[in-house]
Amino acid sequence: MAIFKSKNITKDGRKWYFSVRYKNAHGEKMRKKSGNFATKQEAEKAERQFINDKNDIKIAMTFEEMYNRYLDYVTESIKGSTLFNKRNRIKNHVLNYFGNMNIHNITVNTVLDWKAKINKATAKTGETYRLSYKQGLFAELRTILKYGVKFCGLKENVTDKVKTFQDKNEAVISDEEKFRYITPDEYNLFTSVIDNLVYKVFFAFLYYMGVRKGEAQALNWDDILWDSSKVRIIKTITEMTDERDEYGKRFKITNTKNRKNRTIQMPPILKNLLLELYNYYSEYEGFNHQWFVFGGNRHLPTHSITICKDRYFNLVKEKYGIAINRITSHQFRHSHASYLISSGIKPDVIAYRLGDTVAVVLKVYAHLYPEVEDEIIETLDLVENGYVIKKKILLPNTKKEILKIN
Repeated sequence: MAIFKSKNITKDGRKWYFSVRYKNAHGEKMRKKSGNFATKQEAEKAERQFINDKNDIKIAMTFEEMYNRYLDYVTESIKGSTLFNKRNRIKNHVLNYFGNMNIHNITVNTVLDWKAKINKATAKTGETYRLSYKQGLFAELRTILKYGVKFCGLKENVTDKVKTFQDKNEAVISDEEKFRYITPDEYNLFTSVIDNLVYKVFFAFLYYMGVRKGEAQALNWDDILWDSSKVRIIKTITEMTDERDEYGKRFKITNTKNRKNRTIQMPPILKNLLLELYNYYSEYEGFNHQWFVFGGNRHLPTHSITICKDRYFNLVKEKYGIAINRITSHQFRHSHASYLISSGIKPDVIAYRLGDTVAVVLKVYAHLYPEVEDEIIETLDLVENGYVIKKKILLPNTKKEILKIN
């Protein structure tokens, strides 16, 4: 079952045809080869029609062949990074089990056996896969089989008869675990141990601006609007791609999520840090405004960001004896949103700054509305030129001020 380009092109330019291998009602192996069509799309449509009209046949197709057709079908409608992750998940956990199977031989028991195998599998960290991850795999399998029913002659989607993964013994993740943040006190402890200017400014940018990590990685110096103290967020970087840069590293610049471009204000403390970083890079030969704000002639790699972040959290504990909330790079964004909410900033203003919709903001941060617990964050005021911290932040057991803004 496939679409081909014929060597014998008709006088009016028709060159596409389909070829389908199948078994008839008597179990005899058959093959249907169509005439030529003007376009590939016409041949595909005729192939689907042939399959739908033949209710008594079974197409000789493997799961991998069906999956490749499904992939072609969804490629244009899915963002590159999402497609990259989808392909990797299916390749590692679905295709390696079902790939060589005839699609008509996939039964309820086949799916149950696959579920058992996934439940026994362990991730590279040695921990079993999270329930949400396994449920995502099940959803991928179900979607591919649904495509098979619609376009490849499958009589039914057997996953409709099987429950998704349900680990009764898996601990329930609390909302507090899903939504982690750091307070200004914790942030200042964190930034006080950073000895690298690039990373110091990078994490400050995440904390004070609330942008996504990829949006910060993609910034060029042309995006910094010094006169108005604003920053243009108009692109993002993904390393979830098959494309590679001149160093052989995965790298692609794409549109911001949901194409939510915006120009947002930076507080004075961040502007001063960025100016210091600008002066640092301007000493380099070949420096220009197309250089990345964070990284120079190449953006900061995600792996390096994670390693450094974790090292700085460890240094805080070693230096001050305090174990502050260990957050992900994305959760700096949660921290930013939290102090905006605690300051009474309206959801529509927060949504614009984050590059989200009001509905998303209210959904993600619902537990912070309408009341915010006192311990969430120290009071910050949003003013025209940025944020002004109302109190001095002191290191524990010392009179040394970490941060003071007038």
